[in-house]
Amino acid sequence: MAALFRLYNVTKRYRSREVLNIRKMEVNKGRIYTILGPNGAGKTTLLRVMSLLTVNDSGRIEVFGEEVSWNKSQLVRLRRHMAMVTQTSFMFKGSVYYNVAYGLKVRKRPEPEQRKIVKECLELMGMSDFADYPAQKLSGGERQKVAIARALAVKPAVLFLDEPTSSLEPNSAMDIEHYIKFINSQYNTTVIMVTHNLFQARRLAEEIFFLWDGKIIEHGSCEDLFTRARDERTRAFLQGNF
Repeated sequence: MAALFRLYNVTKRYRSREVLNIRKMEVNKGRIYTILGPNGAGKTTLLRVMSLLTVNDSGRIEVFGEEVSWNKSQLVRLRRHMAMVTQTSFMFKGSVYYNVAYGLKVRKRPEPEQRKIVKECLELMGMSDFADYPAQKLSGGERQKVAIARALAVKPAVLFLDEPTSSLEPNSAMDIEHYIKFINSQYNTTVIMVTHNLFQARRLAEEIFFLWDGKIIEHGSCEDLFTRARDERTRAFLQGNF
């Protein structure tokens, strides 16, 4: 199976502190991955490096089989196959429709095509009635649904999620989880998610990378990590002792 991402000896430092040191990491197409670890483990930094938003200090990154040179034209081309949803996703001024259509406008898709795709994405997320509503007035759960619709509209090969439900009440969080599963199964979209919610990781993940002090200390299937973790730090974290 061809890997979508390969990282070799990738490091990142902030001032004098090394926050990331990934010896080797591979991500394959069509799976749901979660990145777990205690606060300060480097989870968000890893997500930002993989999504080509933060430049690594050393090491090699391959995305879609292509070594990343951080050349501007290359970044634009590769990023167009990715989308990111964060804990508090930014909404542009304007309507929900405008926000969902934004990526399509940037890509200069024809207006009829934009309308069709936006309509489909809002229907999928149960947000059709909000098309003309001011996006910045949405509730937290509604905002996350629009953010996912906006990401889905550009048909990304990879969807990055950084704590997408941490600020939501349980019912809204479960809705978002349902949509994540649907997007993965329906469109074969690879999902890479950072979460602190162990129950959520167990419900969603097929594979888990466990970070500790910027290093991947354990990687395996969700079932293996939750029932047969090898590293005592992983076991302690999963038992709620960190």
